[in-house]
Order: sequence, then C-alpha cells, then structure tokens
Amino acid sequence: MTTTTPLPAPPSTSSEPNDSELRAPGSLAIVDESSTRAPVEVLIEEARHRARRRRQVIGTVAIVAVAATAIALTVTLGGPGPSDDQGAALGGPVSEATLGIFEPMRGRIVWAADHELRAVDPADPTDIERVALPDDLDPKAMVSGWSADGTRLALTSEDAGELYVLDARGRLTAAGSTQGCCRFVSAAWLSPDGRSAFEFVAPGRLQLRDVGGLTEPRVIAVDPALGAAEGPSAPTHAWSPDGSSIAIVVADDVYTEPQPSSVHVVDLVTGVNRAVLGPELGLIRHLTWSPSGGQLLVVAGPWFEVTGAAMVNPHLGPLKMGLYLVDTDPGPVGPAPAPEPIASGHFIAATWSPDGARIAAIDHATPGVHSLVTMNRDGSGARRIVPDLGTRDWTGLAWHPTPSEPR
Repeated sequence: MTTTTPLPAPPSTSSEPNDSELRAPGSLAIVDESSTRAPVEVLIEEARHRARRRRQVIGTVAIVAVAATAIALTVTLGGPGPSDDQGAALGGPVSEATLGIFEPMRGRIVWAADHELRAVDPADPTDIERVALPDDLDPKAMVSGWSADGTRLALTSEDAGELYVLDARGRLTAAGSTQGCCRFVSAAWLSPDGRSAFEFVAPGRLQLRDVGGLTEPRVIAVDPALGAAEGPSAPTHAWSPDGSSIAIVVADDVYTEPQPSSVHVVDLVTGVNRAVLGPELGLIRHLTWSPSGGQLLVVAGPWFEVTGAAMVNPHLGPLKMGLYLVDTDPGPVGPAPAPEPIASGHFIAATWSPDGARIAAIDHATPGVHSLVTMNRDGSGARRIVPDLGTRDWTGLAWHPTPSEPR
C-alpha cells in the first residue's frame, strides 16, 4: 500500500516556493500604347475587351479569397469549419502561427483571478503572464478547460453557473446552458472540439448543446439510467480527449443528504453507462481525463460530519482531499477497488500537463488562500510553485494543451 503525507499549509509570509514543504510517494504573410491613333471602332472594342478582363480578374481574386478562407478555417479547427453564422459567433479562425490572445498562455498552467487570466510557467514560477477578461464577464468566473487546439477556453460564472466560451480573438459567447449556482469547482463541460456543452438533464438523459446555438441540443438516453430525480445528481463531469465519452460523478442528493459519490463513464454514441469507481472515496470534488484517455485524475475526500450550512455546502472550508488515479476501463467485473491517493492535501481542482507526465492542483490548506502545487503523475516530486493564486474566490485550473516553444 502506498503511503502519502499531507501537504502542509503555505507559509503566510513567504512568496518563495519551498521544495521541502511538500511530500508525496517517491516513484516517479501593361499599358501597351501605340504610336498611331486607332480608329474609333477599334478603341471601343478594346475598351470592351479591357472591361471583360477586369471582370474576370475580379472574379478570380474573389474565388481565391474564399478558398483561402475555407482552408484556413479547416486547418485552424482540425476539420470542416462551422457555418458563417457560427464563425461570427465564435470569432472566426485564427492564424496558424498564433494562438491569438491565448499566445501568452501557451504551455502554461492557467487560472482566473482579479478579472484576468493568469498563467504560470511551471519551469519558472516567477514567470506569470496575465490577460484581461472581457468586461461583461462575471468577475467570479472560473476556468473550466480548453478546447483540444488551445484556441477556446471554457469559463463558468460562479454565482449563476452560466457557461461561456472565450475564443482566441477575445470574443465571449454564452453557451446557452447553466450548471446552477455555487458549484465552487467548475466541471470540464466543453467538448474537445470546442463546439458543445455537456449538461445532465434528468436520470437516464444527458444533453449536448451547441455552443453557437445553431443546432438543436442532442439528447442521449443512458442505459442503465443514472442519477436521482431531485438535486444536482451529476455534481461534476469531464470529457474524454477524443470526445466520444464523458465521465460523470453521481451522487444521490448533494443538497439535503450528502452521500458518497461514484464515477460512471457514458459512451456518447451508444449511451451505454458503466461504473468505474464505487462510493468508497466519499465526496468527489473534481475530475479530469488524462491526455492518453486511460485514467481519470480525481479529487476526493470524506464528507463533513456536521449539519447546517456546512452540510448544504460542504465545500466552504478547507477539506482534506487527496488526488487519485482511476482507470477508465477497469474490465468486465465492475468498478475496481478504490485506489490509494497519489498525494494528500486540501485540494480543490487538478489538471494534467499536455503530455500527461505531470499534474497541477489547487491546494486550499489555509482559509482564503489558494496555492498551486505541481508534481509528477505518480505524486512524486511535489512542489508548491505559487503560494497564493491571488484570489479569495473559487477558480478552476487548466493546463494549456499547446506545448511551449523551445527557448
């Protein structure tokens, strides 16, 4: 059995990372004039000829421009582009050579604080880039996740639970969906292609909603049905990297009688549902899918043994939470036994590096202070690289999927 050591609280007076303060398991862009004057009939015919040539040239230029635009759109989105309306709604394509406003985020760990995106270079924690968020976005908006190409960022309003997509041109699009108020940790609801939002409709029914609002939502019948009739039966969820499946955390009712959560994977084509983790880990606060698709990184811990406000919202204070790796295909005999944590602390949310070799997590060991911890995928080499993320509000975490350019 693997033994873990809790992450201690960050020093309140120091801003420097401390390698020794963290512990985790140790494993791993002719005019041809004539000299004589021609007859009037010849001049008229030449004028007509020039006019025809101009029309041909203009037509050719227009065709080339349209074709170039279509090619650029296909390259940018990795396939056939959306309609003109959707392109306008989502800001259109960006150049192949740039990530637009997200260029400073390239290969960095990103969170939201003080109405801006902040992104740290994990190799140099003193290097933090900042990009202002749109003025009309909720100041408490949380980072939820990236599209696979790194040109669209999902954001969630903490108070209203409203969903938005910020594109590489800096344009904000409402996703036409909501998760409800006060979730405290934002689920990874945006599809890898950046075009669909996931929502849990009712027991036995899931829904994929077009972010651009151009097509009707697609409803998926789940077999066997999962979730309860009342309450937010799916507190959190995450898309698989290929967009074919979704992992869903299921709890009976997290408002009135908090119950341990289980994890299910649903095939978005067939609707087939299979459990991959039972309720042994208690409260599952957040989960995210590994880049390879083989594992889920789960943030989980015990429920508060209290009543009143803490039971209604058991996320309010620091909770002892571990990081766990759960196989997404445990085999035909049902959910695998609960794994041992790879790291222990007071975690809120976690994310993977683009190559799946490292993990970053928000730790909430001190009330009002959210710090950033990185480690190897097995929990070894843990280090607190940002002692204070600069916000007392809740925020998610997302590692930009485009690797950093060589220095």
